[in-house]
Amino acid sequence: MSSTQPPRAPQPSQPPAPPWSVGFLALFLPARGRDGILGDLLEEYHETQLPARGVNGADWWFARQTFSFLWRMCLPWGLLMSATLVGRDIFDVAMPTSDFRLRSVVTTWAAISVFGAAGIYAGWRAQQVLSGTAVAIVVAIMACVISTLYALAAVLLAGPTIAGNALTYSGLMEALDVPVVPILILGTLAGTIGGGIGRGLSALWPGPPFSSRT
Repeated sequence: MSSTQPPRAPQPSQPPAPPWSVGFLALFLPARGRDGILGDLLEEYHETQLPARGVNGADWWFARQTFSFLWRMCLPWGLLMSATLVGRDIFDVAMPTSDFRLRSVVTTWAAISVFGAAGIYAGWRAQQVLSGTAVAIVVAIMACVISTLYALAAVLLAGPTIAGNALTYSGLMEALDVPVVPILILGTLAGTIGGGIGRGLSALWPGPPFSSRT
């Protein structure tokens, strides 16, 4: 009589965290500490979130963690880029003109500088070129949303009171014409170039380790 035990049924494998979220999150984490952060989040995902929330709830939890790191990384640059666009709109209303060419050139180069600086910092911090690209795209979206909301509020609140002044009203209406597609293209190109520069700099001067304040 054989004492061989029947084979154990294979245990179902745990579903992985959403791969898009893991890869995307890695773009916003510092290279020095990235593996530890991802390891801690994946451990929490498998050991706590999956049993408590199920796959969909755990995926949503991981997406929120990703968003929190993205927000902390991109918010300062997004506010700076928004200040550039909104500042230009305010200047157009305060100093009305019929020729916006010089102002457009100044605004364009200011935007390139912000996107490039954001890309350099992100590429240096994460030691990845695509980090500069990702940060610049998020910053561009944030700036376009904030600038559009400002323009709508300004037109609704101030439009009726300055409608009689043609130049001032023209400057106010110019604020509504937010060039979303050019800003996204410009941000992507400048951020990618900046990311490459930052990645190169990280070989000479490694980026910062992770801390709760970065």
